[in-house]
Amino acid sequence: MLGAVAVKQGVYRGQSAQERSAERRARLLEATLEVWGREEGPPVTMTRICQEAGLTERYFYEQFTGLEEALSSVLETIYDEVLDVTARAVGETLGGPAERAHAAVTAFVQLFVDDPRKGRAAMILAPSRPTLRARRQAMLKGLADFAEVEALELYGDEAEPGSGGVLAAMLFVGGLSELVVAWLDGTIDTTPEEIADAATRAFTRLAHR
Repeated sequence: MLGAVAVKQGVYRGQSAQERSAERRARLLEATLEVWGREEGPPVTMTRICQEAGLTERYFYEQFTGLEEALSSVLETIYDEVLDVTARAVGETLGGPAERAHAAVTAFVQLFVDDPRKGRAAMILAPSRPTLRARRQAMLKGLADFAEVEALELYGDEAEPGSGGVLAAMLFVGGLSELVVAWLDGTIDTTPEEIADAATRAFTRLAHR
């Protein structure tokens, strides 16, 4: 009797309907990242995502309007994680601008070392999909905004002012992005440490007058 009441109230096996929905969404997002970001895998499709997640298409469409929304949600998750790890690295690092910039870039690159799927999805594959280009550009602009704010915080009155600071931040983030893409796709033979060192030098030269 109690079990019937629980099911009627939306609780099943100790989980509410909202909790089960959240758990299915997490499984679908992880499956989307796996299918989309795996190296030399088959093209990403809604069917393959459902197979990877072990869920039917019905549950997929409960969460997303279609494939592009699922991919955009994964991209958004990666973007949020990038901002989180870089901001945390800066906040936890003592020292001057160079040390804090180096910590932020290291955290950025390390995210893709720890999970190459995220680097392939966000940095290599997203730009190839017309529906995601604008979102990726917004992601890079958000990172540039973060870099601009950090430059002002780190260099104070010596920071590149106004539009010059905006352009410098965009140039830094764009260059770092292309460098990471070239490393991920094998165009250049380098290491995460060398990338962090090169990006730090670029930041310290671009961010202040």
